[in-house]
Amino acid sequence: MFVSPQISALQRHFMRAPSTLFTALALLAPLAARADDVVTYPYPCVEHVHRTMPRVDAHVVVVDLACAAVEVYSTRPRARASTVSAFARDTGAQIAINANFFESSACGLAVGERSVWHDTYYDRCRSSFAFGPTDTATRASLFDSFEHTRINPFPWAWNVVTGWPTLLRQGATVFEPEEPLGMYRYHPRTAIGTTTGGTHLVIAVVDGRRSGLPGMTSLEMVPLLEEFAVADAINLDGGGSSALFIEREGGVVNRPSDRVERNVANHLGIRITAPQR
Repeated sequence: MFVSPQISALQRHFMRAPSTLFTALALLAPLAARADDVVTYPYPCVEHVHRTMPRVDAHVVVVDLACAAVEVYSTRPRARASTVSAFARDTGAQIAINANFFESSACGLAVGERSVWHDTYYDRCRSSFAFGPTDTATRASLFDSFEHTRINPFPWAWNVVTGWPTLLRQGATVFEPEEPLGMYRYHPRTAIGTTTGGTHLVIAVVDGRRSGLPGMTSLEMVPLLEEFAVADAINLDGGGSSALFIEREGGVVNRPSDRVERNVANHLGIRITAPQR
């Protein structure tokens, strides 16, 4: 079970980065209180932490990629533009989230079950995670897809999702020369990351845009992910697109800010293919 430390992850983050102390003063208030986490284990090799506290309503899902029962996959090009729950039902995912930013197609490289999306657009979406099966586990890797918007650079990668910006790389906070204007604004958020060595996938979905619950800035997502030992992480589409589906816990477990699910370009899904003993 994950418990809140006596010193918050956000406080530790700014102790390491005193030059951003002015930002810390603005951000510490929402996260400084001790969280009342509800922890469940909906499937083998999966842990779900629901954190509610003043101004925060966050879901964190930790998936053990060393489990042979776990399959990570994304949306095929022809199955685009559905809600997260529809994607989950159509593909048999027990867990699913929204993925790339999108307009008419996905922003940045998208690969779904070995099928590359050939009509994606760039618009600075270059922070990508690749996933592929091995004999005993799921391989996951963060990479910069700047030169590969419509080409899968890894033969082993069956699935790729892309966001912007990179939040963490090898345990260090990333500040990119160009960052989304919304990075420092409060919004619902979806982010994914992996622990050192890619042993665990961590999914974070944060609600917002309702009374008393603004959401988070992208910078606030960093210490939340760090608390779960994430070393590499990216920001995915957020706002009204943020949705987390867990079948065994009733479907969509967060509260999308549009009050209904949006159709989103693509998705990231987790299938639990067999019970673990």
